[in-house]
Amino acid sequence: MKLRNATSDDAQILFDWRNDGLTRAMSVSSEPVEWSGHIRWLTSRLSRDNPGLYIAEIDEPVGTVRIDDEEISYTVAPNHRGKGIARQMLTLAREEFGPKIAKVKPENPASIAAASRAGHIVELILS
Repeated sequence: MKLRNATSDDAQILFDWRNDGLTRAMSVSSEPVEWSGHIRWLTSRLSRDNPGLYIAEIDEPVGTVRIDDEEISYTVAPNHRGKGIARQMLTLAREEFGPKIAKVKPENPASIAAASRAGHIVELILS
């Protein structure tokens, strides 16, 4: 697995992953994202000196990692869930960026386990 910097060419896949039903249910904001808003966000994010937005790849894109200061956010591509991808991504991110805080909903035990085992600090999001 490798982490590469996201580019504007990743707009569609990031949009699709973000709007996946399970991804939305486990996110801080569960509202669907509209394309125009997504493009504005991505353009702004990529224009930063350090965008902190990465695509995890194993021959193809399998997930995304976002670093915001001391916080890490992540999504596993829907067709790659249940394969240990989250732990691999999070371990690689810890090796590259150090331990971060992963904010996770308590109803997502798989994500809690993946972040903990990868060496990140889990902070539960209470709704």
